[in-house]
Amino acid sequence: MLQHSFVLDALETTGADTFSHFEVLIEEHIQMEGRSQPSRLQQLVPTIGVFHTPLPLRAAFQIYNDKHRLTKRKHIQISFNELRHILNLAQIIAMRRKEVPGKEAFALLATSTRNMMERLKSDESEYDASLSHPIDNSTEFNGDYSGLDNRQLNGPKLISFDGDQTLYSDGSNFDDNPKLARYMELLLRHGTVVAVVTAAGYEYNVERYEFRISGLLQYFAKQKLTEEECERFYLFGGECNYLLRLEADYHLHPVREVGPGGWMTATQYLPDSPGNWEESKITALLDVVEKKANAVLKDLCLRGRVIRKKRAVGLVPNPDSEITRESLDEAVLSYQEELHAMNGGAGPGLPYCAFNGGTDAWVDVGNKRVGVQILQSYLGIQQAETLHIGDQFLNTGNDYAARAVCPCIWIINPKETTYILKSILRLAGLSLELSEMASSIEDEASLENVDGDASKSQQSLDFGEMQRRAEAAKKMDVYTGELYTPP
Repeated sequence: MLQHSFVLDALETTGADTFSHFEVLIEEHIQMEGRSQPSRLQQLVPTIGVFHTPLPLRAAFQIYNDKHRLTKRKHIQISFNELRHILNLAQIIAMRRKEVPGKEAFALLATSTRNMMERLKSDESEYDASLSHPIDNSTEFNGDYSGLDNRQLNGPKLISFDGDQTLYSDGSNFDDNPKLARYMELLLRHGTVVAVVTAAGYEYNVERYEFRISGLLQYFAKQKLTEEECERFYLFGGECNYLLRLEADYHLHPVREVGPGGWMTATQYLPDSPGNWEESKITALLDVVEKKANAVLKDLCLRGRVIRKKRAVGLVPNPDSEITRESLDEAVLSYQEELHAMNGGAGPGLPYCAFNGGTDAWVDVGNKRVGVQILQSYLGIQQAETLHIGDQFLNTGNDYAARAVCPCIWIINPKETTYILKSILRLAGLSLELSEMASSIEDEASLENVDGDASKSQQSLDFGEMQRRAEAAKKMDVYTGELYTPP
């Protein structure tokens, strides 16, 4: 529809109405969930999934268009990435207005759009142009943290993050993004639960997880998060297999699995909870994948190796080698084909995730749908109050499964994650707080070049140096989690 409007040079007059039409279709789709009759949206897109909240698409489009003038372009139509940004913006706006039901939410957003745009135009702070958005200062902050422990952010109650390429570059560690660390700190201080749900699975070898996010943990310690704030931070390793929580010593600790307060015990009523998995089925699944991974390695003459863990099998490149994306996708689709054929076509009988990790191809027992669902159940948080942020939402990605249990934000790199969090905080009315807190640490570190070359400012908070001092010459194989000292 947008393409037709662009070709007919009518996007300026019909673009907003097109987004309004899809707002109506989405709301209708939500209302018809569970009925045998398909919605109009499902008839247009048979593979459409679940919507956990209405989406104020018209307001998001108008805000985005007011900044980027999409409707003024004559030669380049709206791109996929621009649609992704508009949908992301609509989702975070919708979650801020979660206390206002149905049509009232749309009316409220519509009446405030003009004011939001004016604030956007007058905002002089620097932020990613692709994620420009309005500021709502209805709830301002005076810079004092006292009394904030029980204050709930006007937004998601639980935000889960992918690891690689969402919080840090693929295969790297969280060691060079103090602005992202600060926004995560603010979420924790305002009552939001923050969870890293990652495919990295090192069982309960805490040191290996801490190595990946050591810069973030050191930042929390430096900012003196309270015990209550620390306990809002979780890490779920192996998609949904190993749950850890941050405690007052600023270290991760395994959460009890069974017995009183055990997360497996508490979520055993969920059919796909790891507490219900049979070891024989896990072994059978991994055997099938390992055999297929070795076959792919041989057939495609790849410079790599197959790694088998307790609940995962991966095809990874040799040191100083790479595997092409096409070969990795071939491996993932081959895994999926073999797994679908198990037990006479019934599948392995367990939730799993076959995905292209960018440099490797894995199959994990369990997936992020299960991981996020367990967190929701364990913490008593509803699906519509949860937000998952990740970069792998294609059918060969491991964030794809999370769409079934919560709203999602599709980003492509840590920089976009940073601005999504900034958007959530500013829409919650915390824009004043961000500027005040940034200035409060100028004596310790300059944040001016966070999004640029850190080498340009010798005063910048050097997370890399913090890491080097803490770990000396240690390195880690991100695939196996083995720590070693280079020769």
